[in-house]
Amino acid sequence: MKIVVTGSLGNVSKPLVLLLIEQGHQVTVVSSSAARKAAIEQLGAKAAIGELEDPIFLTKTFDGHDAAYCMLPPFNFFGDQTLDYQKQALNISTNYVQAIQNAGIKRVVQLSSVGAERPTGAGVLVFHHIAEGVFKQLPEDVAVTHLRPGSFDYNLYAFMDMVKGKGFLKGFIGKLLYFRHYGLKGLFKGYSGIILSNYGGTDKIAWVSPIDIASAIAEEVNAQQEGKKVRYVASEELTCQEIATVLGKAIGKPYLKWVLISDKQMTDAFTKIGASSEIATAFTEMNAAMHHGSLFEDYFKNRPAILGKTKMNDFAKAFALKYNEQ
Repeated sequence: MKIVVTGSLGNVSKPLVLLLIEQGHQVTVVSSSAARKAAIEQLGAKAAIGELEDPIFLTKTFDGHDAAYCMLPPFNFFGDQTLDYQKQALNISTNYVQAIQNAGIKRVVQLSSVGAERPTGAGVLVFHHIAEGVFKQLPEDVAVTHLRPGSFDYNLYAFMDMVKGKGFLKGFIGKLLYFRHYGLKGLFKGYSGIILSNYGGTDKIAWVSPIDIASAIAEEVNAQQEGKKVRYVASEELTCQEIATVLGKAIGKPYLKWVLISDKQMTDAFTKIGASSEIATAFTEMNAAMHHGSLFEDYFKNRPAILGKTKMNDFAKAFALKYNEQ
């Protein structure tokens, strides 16, 4: 088949491109960066350089293809105080749908997320709910898989500075949170063996590797499916403390703990690293939904029969390499 892959050569898209080419498909990779053109072509794919916000570019790129993998780009939550990510998600999703219809594509995989079924209560993940709603408007003769992965394992890199004792994401915020949680006596003991968030401890999370997401996308692209469906994908289901233990052993800190803080402390921390009050509140709400279990409620009702092959122990090796480089 001729398949369009969006997401440039990102964490999911690159292994997906390699897998699809290995399977004999002709792949076109959409990227906003002209600097990626050579790297895309070196993989054996065709590069289409342009913006997802440009519906004419998308229609031209999608034309002549049999299938499309559509993802939303990462939003600059912490660098743009004027960001309207919900509007961006709506606009880009609308452009995708128009391009799919104009090009006559009949097979689509849309990258969504756990919690996408929730119009409220999932924090920033509401943009996935918006996107799914747009893709659901495609005609019945277009097969669509809404792929809902669990929490990406590489998001755990965000805690690396804290584990090293450099604070929450950056600066002194980790010290501040630790001081508020444990008090002065705890602070004198050091805080580098800890992860702090308003979810953690015994909270069970479905974690997923981008490699396993890529495999699931390839399966869906190749499937003989009709109509619309939701598919969850995960690599492993672990409590936050189990994750901390795996990562801790990999970096020589087997005592690493994942400790809960309050929602207010979490919101304050996000604000201090540059998030608007709206974004800080939305991220805190997402984390709180993970802590209370509502974010994964539908996942555990419809969990995948088979989990992915890439486990937390595999990710821990990569985590340790980055940890020791810094």
